[in-house]
This record gives sequence, C-alpha cells and structure tokens, in this order.
Amino acid sequence: MLQNTLQHSIIIASIIFLSVTTPTTAQHIRKDLPKNAFPKNNVTSFHRRSVNSEQDPWRSIGRVNIGGRAHCTGTLIAKDIVLTAAHCMFSKGERKMVVPGIVHFVAGYSKGEYQGHSKVKRYIYGNRFNGEAGASRNNLPHDWALLVLEKPLGSELGFLAVPKIEANTPLAGEKSQTTKQVLSTLVNKKITTAGYPGDRAHVLSLEEDCSINATANRGHILFTTCIAIKGDSGGPILRKRETGWTVVGIQTAAANINGKVSGIGLSTLAYNDRLTTINDSPAP
Repeated sequence: MLQNTLQHSIIIASIIFLSVTTPTTAQHIRKDLPKNAFPKNNVTSFHRRSVNSEQDPWRSIGRVNIGGRAHCTGTLIAKDIVLTAAHCMFSKGERKMVVPGIVHFVAGYSKGEYQGHSKVKRYIYGNRFNGEAGASRNNLPHDWALLVLEKPLGSELGFLAVPKIEANTPLAGEKSQTTKQVLSTLVNKKITTAGYPGDRAHVLSLEEDCSINATANRGHILFTTCIAIKGDSGGPILRKRETGWTVVGIQTAAANINGKVSGIGLSTLAYNDRLTTINDSPAP
C-alpha cells in the first residue's frame, strides 16, 4: 500500500512547487494576524509558531536567496553543505539551472538579520530532474539539491543530522531494519516542518503536530499532513528524538489531495547516497 500511494490510494487534483519569486527585501515583512483576522478559504502560515533564529537548531536553517528575485528554504546538514529543493535552482525565464554564483545562503535569517552568510560555489541535484517539466509527477522523486558553500558556516553554527536510511541500517539508533520497515516507522509519526513561506518570508516558522501519512516511489516521496506554502520549498521535515532534531526529508511541493491541501516531500532515500560523494561531484 505504501509504495503504490501515488497511483492508487490518493487522488491528486493538482501539484505546485513551493519556491517564491517575489522580492527578498525587508520592506515586505508581514506581521502575524490575530486568529479572528485569518483570511477565509485561503491557505496561510499565520497559525504557525515563529522561532528564534539565533538559537540552536534554528540557526542552522535559513533562506536560499537566488539572484535577488526568488527564495526557498535550506538547511545546513554539514559544515559547508545545504540541503534544499532542485526546482529552486531552476530559472523559468532562462529555462535552465542557475549559475552557483548568484545563490546565497543566509543562515539563521530573521527580519533582515542573520547568523551567517555564504555564497554557493557549486551544487548538485537529482540527475533526472527536469526544470522545464515543472511540478510533474516524474520530477517529484528527483527534486533535491545539495549546495556547497564557500564558507563552512556549519562549523560555527552547527548543522542538523541526516539519518542514513537503507536496508539493514538502523535509523537514528533504532534496531537494524529493512528499508520498508524503516519507512513504516516514519508513517503516522509526528513531524515538524520549517520554512520561510511567502506570506511571512522574513521569519522562520514551524508547522507542528503533523505527520507523514504515506510514501511512494520506493519511499522516496513523502505525503504529509503539514500545510505547505510557497517559500517552504527545500525546508526540512524534522523529527525530534532523544538525541535531538534529525532531518528525515525536505519539503518540495503542495497538492490538493482528496480535496485537502497537503505537503509533499522527499525522504533522505532520494539523496543520502550523494552525501558522501558530493565533494567529488562536478558543478552543474
């Protein structure tokens, strides 16, 4: 059932990517609205709790700013590596992946201030990702990118752990299991997502108390109950364990699933084999 969700168990009316192509300057800050002022019939992030980006682990999460004209969310997962979504690196206007030099990662960003900044010197992404195909079902399993920073921001700010999920490998201290068993332990478990959504693009906020309710494509695709909004793309899907927060996936898209807006992401199965080889990979 879990592996056939995309084809059978879920009816998807539409899929959209979650990058934001609005200006990234500070004058566009929007304040939280009181609950009685929530826009009706419109998905927003105003219910989310904002966090202090000066504190650990939130300072390891930041904005991926692309050429001053778009942004996504990214997470430090090593001293000089940021995890985000591949579609954030695609320029619709130029119809190609952007050059690394125009991409900046701003760690611990909040209302114009930040804990660390670095340009991106190169990146890799899913080799079957096709930016011109947009938010297609064929793109979903490959929509990841690993950015290599010019500065090792994680050495000072810290970074979040990415559990390696594969057959017969324990997940964050659990007993040795098969991939299918590992994935089944994620389904229906409480998760938290973090991001810089377009309606509150200058503060990090959390979507809490949601869960992964199914997987597809051999566990690469995650369907969650988290509300996902443009700007959340590339943001981490987190689980809190006794040893701290771990990144079990990234947010990539939103979909109208069975009449309800839900989040779609990728599990670490999609990119964890590249984490050990990224420094040997050529730039795009």
